[in-house]
Amino acid sequence: MRTTRSLATSMVVLSVAALPAAARAGVPGWSTPHTASSVPVGVYGAGPNGQGVQLFGSNGAAQTRTAAMRAITSGATQGSSVPIDAAGRPGMDLPAVAVNANGKLVVAWLLDTLQAGPIGLAATLGARTALPHTATVLPTQASTAGLAVAIGPDGTGIVAWIEAGPPNVVKAATLRAGQAPQVAVLATTTAALPGNLSLGLDGGGRPTVTWTMTTDSGTAIDVARGDATGGFAPAAEQPLTTAPVVGAQTFVLSDGALLATWSEGVLPGPVTLTTANAPAGGAFGVPRRLATALAAPQPSVAAAAGGRAAVLYAVRSGSGVALRTILRTASGTWGSTRSVGPSGRNVSRINAGVDGQGRVVILWDDGSASASTPTRILAARSSSSSDPPGAYHQLPQRSGDGRCDVPTLILSSSGDGLGAWLCTGTGASSGQSGRPRLARLTKPS
Repeated sequence: MRTTRSLATSMVVLSVAALPAAARAGVPGWSTPHTASSVPVGVYGAGPNGQGVQLFGSNGAAQTRTAAMRAITSGATQGSSVPIDAAGRPGMDLPAVAVNANGKLVVAWLLDTLQAGPIGLAATLGARTALPHTATVLPTQASTAGLAVAIGPDGTGIVAWIEAGPPNVVKAATLRAGQAPQVAVLATTTAALPGNLSLGLDGGGRPTVTWTMTTDSGTAIDVARGDATGGFAPAAEQPLTTAPVVGAQTFVLSDGALLATWSEGVLPGPVTLTTANAPAGGAFGVPRRLATALAAPQPSVAAAAGGRAAVLYAVRSGSGVALRTILRTASGTWGSTRSVGPSGRNVSRINAGVDGQGRVVILWDDGSASASTPTRILAARSSSSSDPPGAYHQLPQRSGDGRCDVPTLILSSSGDGLGAWLCTGTGASSGQSGRPRLARLTKPS
């Protein structure tokens, strides 16, 4: 489970039943999708009020691609491409972008992954209305094995990454406009390669970086807290579980508390979704097992700074799957399991998001259990910070789009954002597979 990534017409709308007005209050509003530009690798970011951007690589081999950005309009159309010069260094891999409430952004990516010596890492600041043209190459001494970014309300950017040694190193760089990056070494170890890197900011803009360490004795989580000036306290390690961990993610809440979620199990078998809390500056408490889920589609977890969280996962249902969700209140109480959408379906990707008000948005693909690929994109949204997601509806499709799948949700703190997915045509255009689509999610009314 992790965060990071991202992409006149007949309109098809699906209603599950005649629903009362209260049940419709949380229905997401999605624009008719645009045809998005096809890029080898890229990711979207979304800020409030339609402040969307895309970071992507140019065509060509991975080691020769150059980074570029473009703004996404409030109608989900794509602006002109703006190339970014990383000191003349080519390459584009593991792109990461974060956008704050003012439309300021931080982006980072790996450079030439086939070059001799350490793999370079580039990062830069900008804004949706002033996309960056240059980037700084951050100091690396080995192959980069993980990357995460965050940006504070004042425009300060944080980039965290893992370098595979020996020794293995976790680093973080603080970026401020007009200043050289301030780089800190958070940990150095030869015991194991750190994994599951997470990065978040509390309400005061102080960063917290977490990662997992798995050895023969089990999995521990390391926590390195920053002071908002570029400095970090020594990382503190705490044991989490002796079971095999498939994936983990940590969320930083506004008061500095941490919410960790992880999946225990051995692939391709089922996984146990587990969570634990840590108060600001304190240790994680006793883990709580939430549910047993299928490993595919991969469970999705999201949380807001206020403490509201959502876990979306799949269980076996007949010859297909059914979706379930469990919600956490801002006060830390996990609710009961709820069903989402139709049962016995073919689903390849599920997405959960929580906006700044605690409203939950979910996005997934859906098709007949006997079909080889899903055929439609479905979504639901909760009406308020205390309600579960309501009625599900099919998103509009472009004329000629027959099968649509692998959606990605990019949600902003105000509840709007973007959805990206791929479609295969029907009829004469059936040979045009994997056509990218991009739609805008409107803010709740």
